[in-house]
Amino acid sequence: MHVYIGGAHNGKRQYVKNRLIESGNKTSYWMSGIELFETFRADNIPRGTIVVYDVEKGIAQTDLSEEELLKKASGVMKHPDVIFILTDIGRGIVPMEAEQRELRDRCGRLYQMLMSQADDVTQIWYGLAKSLKKRGEIQ
Repeated sequence: MHVYIGGAHNGKRQYVKNRLIESGNKTSYWMSGIELFETFRADNIPRGTIVVYDVEKGIAQTDLSEEELLKKASGVMKHPDVIFILTDIGRGIVPMEAEQRELRDRCGRLYQMLMSQADDVTQIWYGLAKSLKKRGEIQ
C-alpha cells in the first residue's frame, strides 16, 4: 500500500495519475472516501490499482464509528495494489468549532493507522514529492 499525503490543492491526484501512467498501469479504479465508507464491500474488490481519495470528505459525511471506519479501510487494504491519497487537514492548528475538531481527530487517528500499515508514504507539497517511508527501510 502506498499513501500520498499533502495539503489541499497541492497536486496529489495529478502526481498519482502521472506515476500510474509512467508505470504503464492500464487498470485503476478511483474510489472516493464517500464510496469507501458508504458503499464499499470487501467481497467485491475491483481488479487493478485501487486509488482512494477524499477520505476526509467521506469521514465528514458518514455516521460510522471510528471502529467501523477502520474496518472499512482495512477491507480495501487487503487488495494487493492500493493507493490512499490523504489531505492533511490539521497542520497543527486546532479548529475552534467542535465539529471541525472532531473531524480533524477522526482523520488523524485513521491516517495514523494507514501510515503505520503502508509500505510507502510520500508527502506531496505543491507538486513536489518527498519520501517519508520506503518499503524495506527501518522506521
